[in-house]
Amino acid sequence: MASYSSPWQRPLQRFYWHSVLALSLFFVLGALLLVLLVRGTFSLLDLQLVLRVGGPMGLLVAAMEVYVFPQLFARVRLGTRLVVSMMLYLGGFWVMLYLIHRIFNHSPDNQLLLASLRAGELRDWSTLAIRPEGKAFVRLLTGYSILILFTSMLYQLSNKIGRPALLRLFLGRYHHPVAEQRIFLFVDVKGSTSLAEKLGNERYSQLIRDFFFDMGAPIVAHRGEIYQYVGDEVVVTWKWKPGLAQARCVRCFFAMQLAIDLRRDYYLRTYGVVPTFKAGLHGGPVMATQVGAIKTELVFHGDVLNTTARIEAQCNALHSRLLLSASLYEALPHPPEFHFQARGEFPLRGKAGTVALYSVENK
Repeated sequence: MASYSSPWQRPLQRFYWHSVLALSLFFVLGALLLVLLVRGTFSLLDLQLVLRVGGPMGLLVAAMEVYVFPQLFARVRLGTRLVVSMMLYLGGFWVMLYLIHRIFNHSPDNQLLLASLRAGELRDWSTLAIRPEGKAFVRLLTGYSILILFTSMLYQLSNKIGRPALLRLFLGRYHHPVAEQRIFLFVDVKGSTSLAEKLGNERYSQLIRDFFFDMGAPIVAHRGEIYQYVGDEVVVTWKWKPGLAQARCVRCFFAMQLAIDLRRDYYLRTYGVVPTFKAGLHGGPVMATQVGAIKTELVFHGDVLNTTARIEAQCNALHSRLLLSASLYEALPHPPEFHFQARGEFPLRGKAGTVALYSVENK
C-alpha cells in the first residue's frame, strides 16, 4: 500500500482501521461459534477465554490481512501466498497456545478458571493447556484453520466486490430490482492505444494496475464506491445525496489528479510517462439488481450510465478534463475553488435529443 501525505490520508487509514476491526469482530464471533460447536455448551468461562485469547489473535490476523499481506505478496503467485500465509498463521497458532497456557497456569487472577479445571468442568481446555496434544488439540487446530480460512476469504471477497457490495449481498438488498438515485463518474485513461503500443502489453498492464491503485485513496476519501473496472476505465458511483454533499463527486476527480501528480516521479522513472485521464459525470434514476447464477454481480441499469459514458467520450472534442451534465450541475453546490463553464448543448450517440454540458476546472 502506498503512503499518502495528501488530504485524504486520514479517511484512507480510517478505512483500513474499520477493516481491521470488522475482521477482528468476525474472528471473535467465529471463535465463539466454534467453541459452542465443539463443546456443545457455552459457559462464562469459555466466553472469558475466547475474548482474552481470540481478541488479540483476531487483531493479529486482521492486521496481517490488511497491512502485511498486500505488501508482502504484491507480486507473489497465489500458491506461494497460500503456503507462506498458512505458515505464518500456524506460527500464530502456537502463540495462541502459549497465551492459553499462560492464562490457565500463570495468571494470578484466574483462580476461578483453575478451580473449574480441577473440578473437570473444562476438560477439553485443560488437556490443551497442560499438554498440547490429543483430541482437544486436534479440534482446536481444525477450528482455528477453518476460522483463519473464512476470515481471509471474507477480506479477499470484500476486496473483490467492495465492502458496501458485500454488505448488501449478505443483507439480500438487491435480490429484486431496486430503484435508486445515483451519480456516476466514468474515468478513462487518455491515449491508451498509443500507450499500449509504446510500453507493450505487460508494462502497459502494470501501469494500469498502478493507476487504479492510486485512484483508491481519493475514492475512499470522498465516499465513492468503485462500481467496476472496464479495460483502462474505472466507474465510480455515489448515492445521490452523499455524492452531491460538498460536491464530493467533483472533488473526487481533482483528488485523483492530485494522487497522480504526487506519484509523477514514480511513473516517469518506471514507465517514462505520466498517465492522464478524462472523466464524465452524470446522475439520475437507475435500477439496481443482482444478476447471474454462475457468477453473481450487482449491476445498475438505466439511461444514466449510457449518458455518462457518452459525456466522457465528449471530453476529447471539447478539450476538457471533466464534463458534467447540466442536470447534475443544477443539483450540485458550486464551491468557489471550481470554475464551471457552460459548453452548450450537444447530440450524444444513442440519445434522441441534445444534452447540455458543463466543464469544470480548478481556479
